[in-house]
Amino acid sequence: MRIVLAALFLPFLIWTNRPNVSGQDWRQIVPLKSTRAEVERLLGPTTGDYFGKYELKEGSLFIEYSSGPCKPERKGGWNVPRDVVIMVNFSPKHRRRIADLRLDPRKFRKVIDDHVIGVLYYVNDEEGVTYAVQSGKIDFVEYHAAKRDEHLYCGDPADDKQRPVKQATILAPNHH
Repeated sequence: MRIVLAALFLPFLIWTNRPNVSGQDWRQIVPLKSTRAEVERLLGPTTGDYFGKYELKEGSLFIEYSSGPCKPERKGGWNVPRDVVIMVNFSPKHRRRIADLRLDPRKFRKVIDDHVIGVLYYVNDEEGVTYAVQSGKIDFVEYHAAKRDEHLYCGDPADDKQRPVKQATILAPNHH
């Protein structure tokens, strides 16, 4: 009888103790600070060596991890240990209008994607956040290295620093 009760109770115990991946807990993940172990405690394990992908109730979450500190033979990347989060990308299931966020135009620069017609990026380098917008609605939000972390970049500081807006035209800050 004890075995039967244990067998019935065990799935309930596992289900109630699993990480809450339906909430906004993923917002605790900080690029160049959080580790794979912290992410997996929060969201569960994934199979990728340098990335993790999670399907949440609110949308898709993609996390990129470092392959390790700078090396002479490697150009680019970040001077942080292996398995430190370097980028978090969230694509919501229900796309909100960018206007609803009421972003401070002094903190974000607008950038037009030169390869994809109609895509506009709102980039805040100070905080390390980028919104990709199409038809006025947010396709994804990406959290990446903030300006204060530029000293950790492996390579020439004048390089792109692996920002998502590689081939783009920068608009004047007050352009609408």
